[in-house]
Amino acid sequence: RRNTSKKRLDIFLSPYRGGKGYSNMNSFLLHQKANELVQRVGSRDICSLTEATGLQIHEIHSLKDALGFFTFHWDQRKVYVSQKLDDPTRQMVCGYALSRYMEAAHAETASHPRIGCVLQGHLSEYHSNALSSHLLLDSEEVYHLTTLGYDAAQIADHTKHHLHLILVKLLELYHMGFDFAHYHETHHRFLGDHQHLAHFCFGQKTYE
Repeated sequence: RRNTSKKRLDIFLSPYRGGKGYSNMNSFLLHQKANELVQRVGSRDICSLTEATGLQIHEIHSLKDALGFFTFHWDQRKVYVSQKLDDPTRQMVCGYALSRYMEAAHAETASHPRIGCVLQGHLSEYHSNALSSHLLLDSEEVYHLTTLGYDAAQIADHTKHHLHLILVKLLELYHMGFDFAHYHETHHRFLGDHQHLAHFCFGQKTYE
């Protein structure tokens, strides 16, 4: 069983090789590997994508303040998600857990967290949600919507995805060299109205 899961996982490891966690994340390789999985699975459905890597998703009735939790110990590779979540938030929780799974699989030390909760604040992290932004969102579609003048909230509404996931995707596209000359004013105005999301401004290299 462990060998099978390792083979499933190997398609994602290269974006993290040679570095420690997300501080050395290669956006281009992460985007490439995410698209390879999407093509292999034939879907951007987060349940199908997560299970294809060896993780099992379960719903749970009550988690108090947590949105979900995960465990990657031994053969217990599971994600538990609150039943109360709306679909965009549920997708982000599963995507966040999948990202942590990839990071844990490549951790150089046994002390790397392999069990933990997913809290509301985790959804606003940039690096930890970059993988799911590439899995769940088509780059060309998101970029096209920016050319139509859609701000991040309008893109989220149009694609039926969480606002934070859209903001992560936009920042990833910026780091990958997409031309956002047409979009700087729109994005700056949106973030100005949402100061708690200011860390998603273009030019932001890291966010821990």
